[in-house]
This record gives sequence, structure tokens and C-alpha cells, in this order.
Amino acid sequence: MKFDTTRGLISVLTLCSVSTMALAIGSQALDRQLDSVSRQVEQKTERAIERSVDRRLDAVEQRIEARVEQARGQLPRLPRSLPIHTQQGGKAFNDVMLDDGFRAVERQWLATGTAAEVAELDRPGITILERRELTGLGMILVRFRVAPALDSLDALQAELPGLADQLDRNHIYAPQSDNAPESSDVARPQWQSLCSAPVRVGMVDTAIALDHPVFGGAQIVQESFLELAEAKGELAAPTAHGTAVASLMIGRQAPQWPARLPGATLFNASVFYGRDQALSGATLGHLLDGLSWLATQEVAVINISLTGPDNRLLKTAIERLDERGIGLIAAVGNEGPAAAPLYPAAYGPVIGVTAVNGSGELYRWANQGEQVQFAAPGVAVPVAIPEGGMALDSGTSLAAPVVASALACELSQFDLPGAIEALTSNAKDLGEPGRDTRFGHGLLDY
Repeated sequence: MKFDTTRGLISVLTLCSVSTMALAIGSQALDRQLDSVSRQVEQKTERAIERSVDRRLDAVEQRIEARVEQARGQLPRLPRSLPIHTQQGGKAFNDVMLDDGFRAVERQWLATGTAAEVAELDRPGITILERRELTGLGMILVRFRVAPALDSLDALQAELPGLADQLDRNHIYAPQSDNAPESSDVARPQWQSLCSAPVRVGMVDTAIALDHPVFGGAQIVQESFLELAEAKGELAAPTAHGTAVASLMIGRQAPQWPARLPGATLFNASVFYGRDQALSGATLGHLLDGLSWLATQEVAVINISLTGPDNRLLKTAIERLDERGIGLIAAVGNEGPAAAPLYPAAYGPVIGVTAVNGSGELYRWANQGEQVQFAAPGVAVPVAIPEGGMALDSGTSLAAPVVASALACELSQFDLPGAIEALTSNAKDLGEPGRDTRFGHGLLDY
């Protein structure tokens, strides 16, 4: 038999080729298996790390919740009447509790109207303390003190029928974080800058500790509204709450913590005075001063992390700001799910914000109701403290600036209705499908 050399060579080459292909296929299959195993290991490792971080964050949140609850149970309530003094030691006014549980400046009222209308106040039993024009709100504001017999809405409306719907008490409003910060080495969450647009953002709050390292390079314009015409000197200006709120908008700490609004100019109206037990309060008169000033600074958004009672003059101011196309963000409050709505968050033009934790669960002390429009992180979040460091704190006050930052960015592209629609589209639905009274339209997690 004659051996066919060519065919034999082809057979050998074919066998070699098939063997090589088989080895290649086997190698590829092995590579795929190794890749799959590697991905599974990576995913399991990531999940394990995430679970570990979540457990540590949950533990921190639980510690803060426990401290808040303990503080709520142990901290004595403010007395029914608390004397407030200027920094120079002079008596300014009495901060008193009203029958409805809210607080106000004792026997002080505010009215707005035309020159002819406010002229009605010139009568026995009424002492005019101050009259000024709030150009940003288009209001003439008169602050006056009344005799005890006139110290009720019914009595004043009967005495001043022309101003019946244009006067109200000089109420006192409170910030909405729980004043239980906790230092911690827990890994802080990373977030991103929302936009680099040169937005103009306003806030009414305590003063900001401008020398804190997180504000290095930030653009902040701060104005104080704590003077009283009838008292010599100025009220003491606390810094804790405003520093925390501002740090969540323009604060930065490399590498984890970029500013949400790196190109922003922040305008802060310092309206809160210090009270006993590290609490602070803002009179409506000073709050209106601050809102008027912010309107003249042409801000796109105003963050209002404070709450209090419904008030005719505050409602008028909110309506005037809304007419100017200014976005208004307010904390819904930390009085609990069964509490009545608080203001200004419950006014129609205002975007009310509630707080959730890292797992999307509602802050246990958050108010609920139709006023809730969005939720944002506000439990165990890192904030700047005046002493120069960082701490974890909780409250709807700390969720509001997250939404204010997002709205400011949207307003650099859209008008106010369009910006709110964009936020609504970006919100992650939580709770019941669609908008509800706990989470509003859902979570804005930036």
C-alpha cells in the first residue's frame, strides 16, 4: 500500500488544529468560569462590605435616636415666660408660651398695611415700637406693644377693624434639628456635586461659623437681623444650626465630601437669638426682615429650616416671595407623625421636606401630612459644627437643604414650575404608590 503523504499531512494538521481549537475553547470556558467566580466573589465581598457599613450606620442612627429620645424626655421645657437680654445685658423682651402651646414675644404684635391703615394704631393702649418698609416683600411693617386688655386677636380686631386681617402676634419660630450631634468615625456617605452653575441660594437660620474649614473658598454673604429699636444692643447670635445647614449645601471636605453647590453664592439671614438650654428662637419680625433682604439679593431659592404657627403676616410674606418666582423650601418639622401641620412648610407655595435614614425609612419624629412633598436624607448625616469638626445629626432641618440644592440647580435651567416637575420626575417613590402623606413624591437622594 502506498502511503499518501499529502493526505496524511492534512490529517495530522487537522488533528492539531482540532486539538488547538479544543484547547482554546476549553481555555475560554475556563476563563468564563473564572470570571464568573471572580464576579461572584466581588459581588459577595461588596455585599458583605455594604452590610457591614449598613450595620455600623444603623448602629449610629440607633444611638442618635436614643440620645434624641433621652433628650426629649429629660430636657426641661422652656418656662412659660423667659426673659431675653441683649449681649450688653439689657432687657429685650419676654419670650412667653401662649395658650395654644406656641411661643411669642409677650404682648407684641405686627401689622401691615398702607400708611393710612397703620395710622389706626395711634390710640390709647397701643405703643408703636418700630415702623419700617420691607422693600423685598412690598410691605410696611409696624411692630407694637399692647396693654393687657388688648392682648388677644379678638380684642385687637374689634379695636382695629381696618387692620383685622392684617395683624398677628410676633410669634417665635424654632429650628428643626434635634440638637443631639454625635461625633463618629463611621465612614461618611459620599455624595456628588449637583451642578457647578453660579446659583444664588438664600437661607434664614442662625449665624454661620464662617471660619469652619469646610467653608474654605465658599462664597457666603451673611447679614444679621437681631437688633431691636427699643433695646440698646443686639441679641446673641448662635451658630450651630446655621453652620450645619450651610455645610450640606456648600461645605466641602476632600475627598469624600464635595460641595453640592460648588459654584453657589449663599446668602444667610441670621435671625435666631440664643435662649437658655442651648435652644434658639426667631421672632417673626426678624424673620420677615431676613426674608425681605433675601428677596432683594435676587436669590433663586430660600431654605427655611424652621417651624412655628400659622401667622397672617408670614403667609403674606410667603405669597409675595412666590409671586417673585423664588423657590421656597421648608422643613416639615420634628413633632411626630400625629402632630398638626407646622408653618411655613404647610403653606401652599412652599415645598415641604421630610427626612429619611440611609435605608429610606422615615425619620420617626417627622411630621406627616399633605404638606410633605419630598423626602431627603436627614438621619445621622454628617454636618459641620462651630467648634471646627464634624458630627452626625438628625432632623427635617437637615433634609431641607438637600432639596433646596437640587431645586437651585434645576432653576438654572427651568422656571419654577418646570424645576419642581423635574424634581418630581427624579424622586424615587417610597411608601404607598404615588404621592403620599409620609414621603410626598418620594426620595431625592443627592
